[in-house]
Amino acid sequence: MAFHLVRTSRVASDLAARSVSPREQAGYLIISFLAWTVPFYLYLIPAPRAEDQAFAAWMWLIEFVLVVAIFIGGVNYCLRKCRVDPGANFLVDFSCLYAPVALTTSIVIWTVFHLAAALLPWFSSAYAYDTLRLLFYLAATMVIFWRVGEHMERLSLARSRARG
Repeated sequence: MAFHLVRTSRVASDLAARSVSPREQAGYLIISFLAWTVPFYLYLIPAPRAEDQAFAAWMWLIEFVLVVAIFIGGVNYCLRKCRVDPGANFLVDFSCLYAPVALTTSIVIWTVFHLAAALLPWFSSAYAYDTLRLLFYLAATMVIFWRVGEHMERLSLARSRARG
C-alpha cells in the first residue's frame, strides 16, 4: 500500500479494507505530527507581530484557550463519528485520516493567509495581522477536525456495509 497524503478518501478506503499495516499506521502518525511541526519551524505559520506586550499576551491566552477547546471538542466530535467498533478503530482511523487532512488543509489555509498578507495593505498593521493570524489558526484547527470527522463517518458507513 502507498501513502495517500492528499487523497483522504483513499486512506479511508484502505482503512475500511483493513489494508493499512501497523508500520503504515505509524507513518501516518509521524506525518500527522510533522504536518504541524514543520510549518511552525519554517515560519509558514507565523508568530504574532505586535510589540505591545499586553496585546500579545492576550492574543496568546485567547488562542490557547480556544485551541484547547477546539481540540477537546474536535476529538470528541470525531469519536462520535467513529460508529463501528471505536475501541478497535478510533485511534488508528483518526491518526491515519488526520495526516492527509492536516496536510491539505494547512497548505490551503496558510497559502491564503500569506497571499492576503502580501496583497492587502491594511494587513501591515501588527494588530490586524495578529488578529487575522489567530482567526486563520482557529479556522485551520476547526476545519481539520470537521474534515476528519466527516471521513470517519464515511468510513463507518463503509464498514457497516461491508458487514452486511
